[in-house]
Amino acid sequence: MELKIIPVLQVAIAAILMTIIQYYLPTVNVATVISPLVRVSLVTLLLTIAVIIAFIAIYSFRQHQTTVNPSKPETSSQIVDSGIYQYSRNPMYLAMLLTLIAYACYLENALNLFICGLFFWYITKYQIVPEERMLIKLFGQNYVDYKNKVRRWL
Repeated sequence: MELKIIPVLQVAIAAILMTIIQYYLPTVNVATVISPLVRVSLVTLLLTIAVIIAFIAIYSFRQHQTTVNPSKPETSSQIVDSGIYQYSRNPMYLAMLLTLIAYACYLENALNLFICGLFFWYITKYQIVPEERMLIKLFGQNYVDYKNKVRRWL
């Protein structure tokens, strides 16, 4: 089950679930609590941050000439621990989560935050933890030191 569903597909599944919740349970809508201007501003801010984080993370991997393929962490050629990776070990997954939170805000349905939490749990358990085990096998103490120094998400 680990590393079987690529993260982008996990995001798509989460977004589909959020859309289904919006369609079948629209009564949990929070549109009356948040003004449209605040909602649009929040969605725009979250998406902008997500895109910037994702771009910087992918750029860092390209600079270090290592793989960005999450289903094959064993092909990593080195630990990327500079730039954004000195603040988060998983900025690409963080960007995905922020995108889902932005979508939840856009849909204005509080239940969709549950899907964001489910995505957070699932990607940690079935993607990040297996990746970390593989990286420890590949890089040993160097990765353990990095892991101890930098938080998983933020």
